Amino acid sequence: MPRLARVKSEIGGWYHLCVRVGGPKNDYPLNNTACRRSLIDIFELYSRVFCCDVAAFSVMGNHYHLLVRMDLPREMSRKELWERADLLYPQRHLEGWLSDRWTRFEARIFDVSELMRSINASFARWYNNQNHRRGSFWAERFKSVLLEDAKAARDCALYIELNASRAGLVELPEEYEGSSLYLRDIKKDRWMLPLQDFLRKDSRRQALTDYKARVYYRGTEPTKEGQMRIPKWLVKEEEARNFKTRGAYRKRLRYFADGVVLGSRGFVKHHLDDLVDKGVYKRRKNPIEHDTIDWYALRPQKDIG
Repeated sequence: MPRLARVKSEIGGWYHLCVRVGGPKNDYPLNNTACRRSLIDIFELYSRVFCCDVAAFSVMGNHYHLLVRMDLPREMSRKELWERADLLYPQRHLEGWLSDRWTRFEARIFDVSELMRSINASFARWYNNQNHRRGSFWAERFKSVLLEDAKAARDCALYIELNASRAGLVELPEEYEGSSLYLRDIKKDRWMLPLQDFLRKDSRRQALTDYKARVYYRGTEPTKEGQMRIPKWLVKEEEARNFKTRGAYRKRLRYFADGVVLGSRGFVKHHLDDLVDKGVYKRRKNPIEHDTIDWYALRPQKDIG
């Protein structure tokens, strides 16, 4: 069966990206601290090369999640392009680039598929060199979910931050060294999308406090004691948005990681209608509503591979 073409936005946009490691079922190479650190360093490198912002990530033992905002494609000066290319290639190589090579590079750095290809290829080379091995490191084509807007992206970020807690690796999500919340908590997140911009807060400190409270609300069961204090205003705000039960993200929600599009009913219906017109979807007629999350989703059909 043909693979479903990726749903992308031509004007930039938010993406939840996920890819799994190949190998035996119980093999967890990314549990190794050096491997995890190397992959995070690669996230940082390519966030500087590509026209994107990293908002959240979680590197687990056999897969990773990455939330990025791709910039709106625009014409860039040769100086801007050179500064980005210089992070990857020796200067002597860049001096030999002709105009068409620069044009291809410019198109590449606005493309989410190229971003993932670069990240995954770079880490696979590093891992194979370190372990004297050959062959593919990643198991499959990466998954991508197009998110409607920053509001949907913020909810997705909370879900990503709770990966290690859901897996029982840590009690508090900021304790997991393979997460973006860990870096934000120890103030080593300067290369990432500023949290105050992401949450539209006045200061970094205020944004971090608010962010952690939201993570705790989505990831903890309601108890009388033993949990971080969650402000009453935040509880009311969350309940108004249909998150009436704390701990809504303690279980795995497939729509965040295995979907195609996530957002309002109108946003998802627009993309669904387009895919129906193209003959990609034959049975699905309406967006999928979820009773736990405040969003609609579209997932791949089983008969399209």
